[in-house]
Amino acid sequence: MKGDPTLLKFLCGGLVWPFTVLTILVAGIAALWLEELACFRDNKPGAQWVNWVGEFSCGPNVTIVRPKTLIELQDTVGKHASVRAAATGHSFNPFACPDNLLGAVVDMRAFKKIEVTLGGNGSAQVKAESGITMGQLQNEILARGLTLRVPPGNSAYTVGGCIATGCHNLGQSHAQDLLAVTFVLHNGTVQEVKRGDLDFSAAAVSIGRLGIILSATLEVLPYRTLQWSTEQLPMPETPEVIKLLEQMTERQKSRESVGNKLVFYLATRVMMMEYWVPTGRAAKPEETNSGSPLGPYHNPQGFRLGQGRFSNILDRMRHIAFGLAPHWWLSLLQVPAEVGFRGLHASPLLSGVRQALGWQHSPEARGEASARPVGNRYTWAGWIDEVTNLIMGLRHVEVIFPLHPPQKAAKCLDAVFAHKHLAWWRLNVRTQKSESFLLSSTHSPAGSEPVTFLRVDFVAPGALLDMSSGEASLTAQLHSQCPGWRKHWGKGLFATSAEEQWGEPQVFLTPLGDGTPLESSDHVHHQVGYLEPLVGLCTFVVVCWFCAA
Repeated sequence: MKGDPTLLKFLCGGLVWPFTVLTILVAGIAALWLEELACFRDNKPGAQWVNWVGEFSCGPNVTIVRPKTLIELQDTVGKHASVRAAATGHSFNPFACPDNLLGAVVDMRAFKKIEVTLGGNGSAQVKAESGITMGQLQNEILARGLTLRVPPGNSAYTVGGCIATGCHNLGQSHAQDLLAVTFVLHNGTVQEVKRGDLDFSAAAVSIGRLGIILSATLEVLPYRTLQWSTEQLPMPETPEVIKLLEQMTERQKSRESVGNKLVFYLATRVMMMEYWVPTGRAAKPEETNSGSPLGPYHNPQGFRLGQGRFSNILDRMRHIAFGLAPHWWLSLLQVPAEVGFRGLHASPLLSGVRQALGWQHSPEARGEASARPVGNRYTWAGWIDEVTNLIMGLRHVEVIFPLHPPQKAAKCLDAVFAHKHLAWWRLNVRTQKSESFLLSSTHSPAGSEPVTFLRVDFVAPGALLDMSSGEASLTAQLHSQCPGWRKHWGKGLFATSAEEQWGEPQVFLTPLGDGTPLESSDHVHHQVGYLEPLVGLCTFVVVCWFCAA
């Protein structure tokens, strides 16, 4: 049979057809993919504003405007009865959409300048335009020997979205280091609100109500390393978890200490305690980037689809797959997913691998554990992470509630644990002290006793959240067992839950220095489309700055 031309022809012929079909299939998918991506990027007729994986859309009638200058931005605000500012779209709700279906979404990604200023006593601050990503901002100040007090939780968030929604990491929000916010108001005027101003508590976390954020000024500090370690334990009962969280809170003595966190792998019943130990701040800050510049953080956002056939087919496939799969099978799939993620994320033996891969979920990849920072990078590991988000339609969920009384906190946590089929890969629990910003998800009135909040977050397939056993079941159980729970403005659970309230709406009727109530001042004029009077600011009919956009 050796060298038989008939056999060779048969084998070759048998391989050609499958290869041809596969090639045609891949080419067809690529063509549909690129067609949708070009529609969004080039703002073609009918283009819809979508979030980073195209899951939420404002519809075909909403105009997308991409100003490059302040004058163009002011002109856009004047032309439209309702506008929303947005950027990289890292949110999991449709709050970027204007009230008026003929309104506009303003893409702020062209605004990305920064200015670093050093003080005489070793203090420093950075004024950053709202469209720069947190990863690139951190890289630029790291090159000057500076850093944000806590590193960004996600490098792709932008400064504007992060400040508007109160994003956080390691037990602190970035709004706590905010010194000033500059807005473009309804009439196109530019106004800066500084820490100490009467309305700063409303401006620090504004979710788009006071105007379009043009820039934010943040306190920055000399660079320091964060030594990171983990401890793996069997998952204890919920009351014991609450005790561990109380102990974690006691160790966080000041803003210079950072919060540790608990990580739960619910399918495999494993708990990891993550420890973050900061070193002293020994770096010498510089106003200009005179040292070796760090590479840029550039995320090309190749998955902002949601414009046509490819996205529609993918969405149907996801819902069919998760709808037909029995729960026991999905739970079984979570086991290898958790084991693989836990090994890559937490094993000390894989520290070098994480750094080499650019594994964005680890401190090694971001350079926070090294004497000389390497900064934030968008690597092929990040690309694979985004592909996974796209294929599975993942959404980020965060549930927030007070740590005390502990019995109530345990019931709240049990409500989330009861929906472990939603929490793929892992579930994080962090602690954070309350803050007086009026729209913060961890708000507590100024002058009152500080409250410690638990922030419980996880990612879940959107198709599972859309089922009756998903988001609707979770929010119903939270209403029953955890009254007063809250949500992150940039994440999920808004589709089935809109009645939670917090904050101080009465403060918006308090006169400003000129005797004008904040509610009726230019800060909150609603021609720009920031909804009804601020007396109702804490109901979830509000529209945010495309949370963590």
